[in-house]
Amino acid sequence: MRTQDGRAVRRRQNLDVISVKRNPYLVDYEEQKRLRRAVNESIQRPSGEPNRRKRTSSGGANGRNRRSVDLIDINSERPHAVPDRRRQNPAAKKAMQKRRKRQRRRRRMIAAAWILCLFMIGWLIVVKKGEASKQNDITQEVLTVQEEEPDIFSGSVQGIPAKVFAKHPMWAEDFLPLNEYSRPGETLPEVRDIFVHYTANPETSAAQNRSYFEQQKDMHEASVSAHFIIGYDGEIIQCVPLDEIAYAVQTRNYDSVSIECCYKAKDGSFTQETYDSLISLLAWLTDVYDLDTSHILRHYDCGGKKCPLYYTEHEDAWMQLKKDVEDAQGSVFLL
Repeated sequence: MRTQDGRAVRRRQNLDVISVKRNPYLVDYEEQKRLRRAVNESIQRPSGEPNRRKRTSSGGANGRNRRSVDLIDINSERPHAVPDRRRQNPAAKKAMQKRRKRQRRRRRMIAAAWILCLFMIGWLIVVKKGEASKQNDITQEVLTVQEEEPDIFSGSVQGIPAKVFAKHPMWAEDFLPLNEYSRPGETLPEVRDIFVHYTANPETSAAQNRSYFEQQKDMHEASVSAHFIIGYDGEIIQCVPLDEIAYAVQTRNYDSVSIECCYKAKDGSFTQETYDSLISLLAWLTDVYDLDTSHILRHYDCGGKKCPLYYTEHEDAWMQLKKDVEDAQGSVFLL
């Protein structure tokens, strides 16, 4: 058609084609716009009206550029529709709520566990500090007691190191009262010898002979005493401390220790109990003063007095006594 109307129609078609080529997305955009408008009009249309409508795009008289629009069912699901949370399945919504509750509960439990751990750590620190403080207090008390109360084994006792003195044979300390006839209280400068005596009173006990020594402070009959008295049952009584003199051997009182022995037999021999106690005491004294058995003497050896009687008349018995002392030296009585 070459009519004027035809030229006009052809020219407009050419313009449409040119516009499509220049903007290929324009038709799609227009179609989407028309679709949205159709959906909105369908939603606003009363329920009695049909749900479908048909629209055509503008085109030329011959209809070659006419584009049809698909019928849309407004009851179908919208394309690219985002699900509304308010329209979710109730079961799914309930499951989500339970999951959130479990998460909150788990967080609370973790927080409570941390709090409990911190509390236990703090409690342990406090307990440890308390124990350390208590131990320090005990240690301080022990040190204070040690400072206030000196060691019982330190120093000396009766002129003898305390540790050595503590190992002496068993005896009873029953010191005579200070007096000029039996215990003058004068210092014993040294010990060079140990003298053995007998009481010269048969069947008298150690306690009776000690009483005789004490009576001299009132009777004034003689100046007599000894450091030790051994009874015929083996008991030992200490009458004078070892760092003081005793009146036993007139010329040797200032460098010797004396032991009186009780007896029953007429010949002056000692009972076995007396003998055993005498051996133990002589062994301890010789060890303490670092003496050998040659420094064990009879009263007879200094002045000729027959004392102790049996051992002045039986030299072999005296030699055996010394041998027994030598065998007993270094016994458990010393450290």
